[in-house]
Amino acid sequence: MGDNVTGWEVGDHAGVKFVSSSCWKCEYCYDGHEQLCNRPVYSGYTHDGSFQQYATVDAMGAPKIPQDVDLSRVGPILCGGITVYRALKTTTASAGDWVVISGCSGGLGSLAVQYAKAMGLRVVGIDGGANKKAAALDGGVEEFIDFTECDDVIGRVHQITGGGAKGAVNVSTSPQAIQQSVQLVKKRGVVVLVGLPPDTTITANVLQTVSKAVRIEGSFVGNRADTDEAIDFFRRGLINQPLTIAGLSQLPEIFDKMTRGEIVGRYVVDTYK
Repeated sequence: MGDNVTGWEVGDHAGVKFVSSSCWKCEYCYDGHEQLCNRPVYSGYTHDGSFQQYATVDAMGAPKIPQDVDLSRVGPILCGGITVYRALKTTTASAGDWVVISGCSGGLGSLAVQYAKAMGLRVVGIDGGANKKAAALDGGVEEFIDFTECDDVIGRVHQITGGGAKGAVNVSTSPQAIQQSVQLVKKRGVVVLVGLPPDTTITANVLQTVSKAVRIEGSFVGNRADTDEAIDFFRRGLINQPLTIAGLSQLPEIFDKMTRGEIVGRYVVDTYK
């Protein structure tokens, strides 16, 4: 530990987040949105970290992991878990409200389903394929829509929810899924974009968006409070997503599976393999 570090002891478990550190001085840091800092430090991008055995982290930005938590299983919470938890909060949905999660069976989506259920939300999951359906139902979605079989996804969502969901969280990388998200919510609904398909622009019918007072927001990981809350959900046993532990040498194979859309749940890299 650095000489000026306080609040930590040797032997504590520290998490490494994607946003490893922030300046703590810009307007976004002051407002509690340090993940949007003007001078951020990104693990694996602007600072060595993540897929390696040793790394340094900012004591102010690193979350403290409870000693009784399985580190291999809490790892995904520090990126995907924080991200989807913040996105769900952004929908402003309350317990009993419907939310739609597009891409519900992938790494982010399966976490989003579990956090939504833990928050008391009702979930319509959208994904494609029999294996994705089985994973989604096991994960806790109340209703599943297979976009490869359903000819009218929008109509089906409105039928299930009684006129549209309170929120729609899109974690998929499908441009079509993003485009239809605006039509999945009811009046005063909130569409939250998380997935990042390349070279994609969202378009929305202005009349419908204005007359229904629909909000469209992007959501980028989360702040320190979101992190602590997301970890606490996990610590209490409310989050238990499908997880596969793979060695660093298997990364090419894993990326091939991602390209083919075959990933179910989350993969954790063991850097000692």
